[in-house]
Amino acid sequence: MSQAIDSNPAPQESTTTSTLSSAKTAFIKNWKTTAIGITLSFTGFVAFSPSTFGGEQATFVQVCKYVTSGGLAALGIASKDFNVTGKSQE
Repeated sequence: MSQAIDSNPAPQESTTTSTLSSAKTAFIKNWKTTAIGITLSFTGFVAFSPSTFGGEQATFVQVCKYVTSGGLAALGIASKDFNVTGKSQE
């Protein structure tokens, strides 16, 4: 009996390339959203653990709380929803 040989092992390589392309798009093409997200992660950490950074009344902690609340608004403005039907994507 003959065994069928799969002559097309390329889908694994194609999937890897597609994943890398998606990651590049997510982090580099949408750099504003990525930068805001990283900033919010850090300032949110400071806001939720103020004792690590000098206490509740420390200037640095207060600024981080302000940046976190303002950053959420900036994230909403900077992010773009590509899940819109009937419009072209840029």
